Amino acid sequence: MTSLLLSPAEQDYIIRGVESGFRADGRGSLDRREVSLRTGMISQANGSARCRIGNLGVGTDVLVGVKAEVNTWAPGEPEDLGSIVCNVECSPSAAQEFEGRGAEEINVELTQLLDRILNGPQSGLDLKKLCIIPKQAYWVLHIDALVLDVKGSIVDTLVWATRAALMSTSLPRVVVETIADEMGNMQAEFDVVDDPDDLTPLEGAKNLPISVTFSQIGKRYVVDASEQEEAVTQARLTVAVSPAMEICAIQKGGMFRGFPPSLLTEILETAQRIAREELTKFDIHYAQAKLHLSSQAEEPSTGSTFLVQF
Repeated sequence: MTSLLLSPAEQDYIIRGVESGFRADGRGSLDRREVSLRTGMISQANGSARCRIGNLGVGTDVLVGVKAEVNTWAPGEPEDLGSIVCNVECSPSAAQEFEGRGAEEINVELTQLLDRILNGPQSGLDLKKLCIIPKQAYWVLHIDALVLDVKGSIVDTLVWATRAALMSTSLPRVVVETIADEMGNMQAEFDVVDDPDDLTPLEGAKNLPISVTFSQIGKRYVVDASEQEEAVTQARLTVAVSPAMEICAIQKGGMFRGFPPSLLTEILETAQRIAREELTKFDIHYAQAKLHLSSQAEEPSTGSTFLVQF
């Protein structure tokens, strides 16, 4: 995940420190760096958020936008379900290894992980609520994420930003009517209300899981690995946990080694404990982000911009 090169002495310092319960930046093994979260970052989207884990310039920064559109049902598709389409791209300026076609592999890995978390009953989203008329029309949520900077813990930053973007997503109200056609048969038709003030919040977004990524360093593991710690990481495991403390998804990172079975059992138990604390922190950050957005709305407008200040 990182192209950072460390000397043998630096690697030994980090590994021995983690095994002794100390980290180079002073955090404990299970401590996360400072989190910054903002919503309403993209005015043209139905929902958006930007999350940074770590300080400005030395943290990982991800921007997520959610765009909803009506799709026509086709044979072979679920009859009464909506759809979620995920796409993650790492900006070439985010890291040196992403230049050219260097980001293709990580883009696919992150897109698959996000899709595994969000598509299905484990996501907490009721896809039936996205169906407008069975076997006729449904909502498609396009989730596009752009990784702006990478300094460790890219997966957790992505999930935080996506969760906030979906929680801030609102859909236009849809009016469904039943009318008779020329033959006298009753047909259902719908109309999307084109009123920016007549919106419906996305149902079930609060049930979305949150992720905890563990990096094995030496004989122990840490949460929210920094760029230097990722350079000596031997294996990486991401665990998605729902607010009901159920494990929704597990994905191993692109490393050559796996976690020992004894350590894996401990990690899954630890993930559920950390997720409970993370969800509480997320709610606090999200409430602050909404308050910040409301205060900005009360300020005089100085023009239309694609991104608001972060």
